[in-house]
Amino acid sequence: MSTENEVVEIVAEEEEEDEEGEEIEEEEEEYENAKPEDPDEKRVGCAHYKRRAKFVTPCCNKMYMCRYCHDENEQHYFNRKTVTELICTECDTRQKVQAECIKCGVRFGKYTCLICNLFDDEDKKQYHCDGCGICRVGGRDRFFHCKRCNMCLPEQLQRVGHRCVENVSRSNCPVCLEDIHTSRIPCHIPDCGHLLHRPCFQQLLHSGHYACPTCQTSMIDMTTLWSYLDSEVAATPMPPEYADYKATILCKDCHKLSTVKFHVVGLKCEHCGAYNTCQTNGFQNDEEIEWESQGAEGGEAPDSSTSTSGSSSNATSRSGSSSGTMAPPIVAAPESQSEPAVAEPANQEPESELPRANPMDEPPQA
Repeated sequence: MSTENEVVEIVAEEEEEDEEGEEIEEEEEEYENAKPEDPDEKRVGCAHYKRRAKFVTPCCNKMYMCRYCHDENEQHYFNRKTVTELICTECDTRQKVQAECIKCGVRFGKYTCLICNLFDDEDKKQYHCDGCGICRVGGRDRFFHCKRCNMCLPEQLQRVGHRCVENVSRSNCPVCLEDIHTSRIPCHIPDCGHLLHRPCFQQLLHSGHYACPTCQTSMIDMTTLWSYLDSEVAATPMPPEYADYKATILCKDCHKLSTVKFHVVGLKCEHCGAYNTCQTNGFQNDEEIEWESQGAEGGEAPDSSTSTSGSSSNATSRSGSSSGTMAPPIVAAPESQSEPAVAEPANQEPESELPRANPMDEPPQA
């Protein structure tokens, strides 16, 4: 028995030695196959740009890799177009702004724009737009410059048409209030044409706000929500004392006026079927509307214990970005003279005949 145990132990030791030998061979192969690090491919520059030069900022006479590094550490802003000198990070030679170092000959960036003083080793398909006056990313063949909007837009919008808003990018994002034209953050272009940063747009959607912060027009297709609100209205009848009340509303999507029955769930536009509406006057029942249309002076007011008040003129119906409409308050009967109902303006501008393209992104600044 002892001989058999010794043989088993010897076989186990040999198997362990073979496994150790195989591990050593694998490590040696990995070491041999490992490629040496290319010194030209080492990480250069900063968190914002990969480049081989530092700017000498004329505003404070300090050295920074880029304008964002400067703005993060100083109390003032820096315009990179004002730079006249830079320092090579390879040989520390101070020189005027140019594409290559005068001493060691290294190129400061694979993409170089001496108009914007932009140097970048990363390929982002940068291009300089003379109309915008800045460098953008994404490829020149994918965008065109709209002279009226004064910005670069996707080529698809040139084929199908878009709604022009003059100098639309020369403003701040309505959500974060940061500049849009020189921002490195992509911008979302809704159907209404007002720009906002794409992360801000996504935050609005996640928060339950679907209307443009600038004009309150719906930024996405709301057909599903409008159908749901239709079912809610049908399942929630108004009490008899409020069943005949009506309100004049303005639709924020089609910009048309209409007089509809008041409902606590929402006020639906008669023209486009949207619930993205707001009231332009108070609540009135059929008797009050008929009495006002006759222009009665000195006559008796209609027999009703409820009427409207001027304070309800700015109430807003339920939509993707607003709360439900309040019920009409109970006040005294109206006087003999009351304000006429708001009529639809005769000189209303016609809608744009251009088709609406799918929302796309504006190319950010390089």
